[in-house]
Amino acid sequence: MSTRIISVAIVTLVFSWPVFAASQQPKSQLQPQQQPESQPDLHGDGWRLVRSLELGNSGNYIHFVLIDSKRDMDKAVYGAALSKICRSAADFCRVRFWNEKRLIPDGVSFTPAQFKGLRAEYVFNRAGGVQEMRYACTVVSDKNQCFSH
Repeated sequence: MSTRIISVAIVTLVFSWPVFAASQQPKSQLQPQQQPESQPDLHGDGWRLVRSLELGNSGNYIHFVLIDSKRDMDKAVYGAALSKICRSAADFCRVRFWNEKRLIPDGVSFTPAQFKGLRAEYVFNRAGGVQEMRYACTVVSDKNQCFSH
């Protein structure tokens, strides 16, 4: 009888060890750090949030958005994405838009080819007094609102 109890205890310990070990891991090792917890998988008509990357340990994120290539000239699509992504950002919000998923970078910086594919960028920084939406000149021809590649 006592060997049976010991055997059951050992089997229970062996099977419960992975659960115990996982519960002891810091949260940063259990959850990916790309998207902030407050940002669920966001999407809308003509756009989808692909990833959000933190700028260092600042708590500020750059959001990378894929725009439907058939709608990338529609400024309303960009505005709809911004209103959802930046709605809870009181002090900082930066969003970059591409119309080809393969060009969306995995990191904060990007290659010349990725820059060439950039369709628009929004920056809001209350501390710096900046709020600006700029488009590629192929999207908007107004020189005050566009950047050229």
